[in-house]
Amino acid sequence: MLHDRYPGWNVLSQRDHWDEATRQVVLDRVQNVPPFRHLDHHQRRTLEAICDRVIPQAHRPPTKRVPIAPWIDRNMANRVLNGFRFEDMPANDDAWYWGLQGVDETAKELFGSEFVDLDGAQQDAVLQAIRVGEPPGSIWQRLPAKRWWIHVALRQICGVYYAHPYAWDEIGFGGPAYPRGYAALNHGAPEWWEPREVSPEGGEVAS
Repeated sequence: MLHDRYPGWNVLSQRDHWDEATRQVVLDRVQNVPPFRHLDHHQRRTLEAICDRVIPQAHRPPTKRVPIAPWIDRNMANRVLNGFRFEDMPANDDAWYWGLQGVDETAKELFGSEFVDLDGAQQDAVLQAIRVGEPPGSIWQRLPAKRWWIHVALRQICGVYYAHPYAWDEIGFGGPAYPRGYAALNHGAPEWWEPREVSPEGGEVAS
């Protein structure tokens, strides 16, 4: 069972302290999950399965799970780029197409089935092979596996997750501080409106 470090915290309770533009952007992430319109059905399922292994959310109520794959698909459809690219890596769209295909190739080589049809332990083994940079599969002859894992898969999955207010609740983030501003300029102590971390034993963790 996971320990809730900030029990009862709901960053959206602070929405009235945000400016209108910020409030609209943050609420849009909760209220308007984009439909898939870029990846095909199988690519979508593979991406969702990878997201589930990177950031498991089965412990959360369905209404409190962060939708990661739809936002990655939206960024691909809208050509949202990182602003940089390694010389041995393809453009972001191709990196995802090749990477998802490579995940399936590795799954078939190791276990004889596509990634979405494997159990959790087998899926972890596939991703571990990619993480260490030694996965079987022809795609990885032209796509650096370790670099893809770190700079495409992990970077974008975690980036989408931690841009969502439900993830902010999990880490005790108090939300945008504009126009209220920061006042507790004392070695990272929480602001007066931010939650205090609770230890597994139930006591407040010292700042």
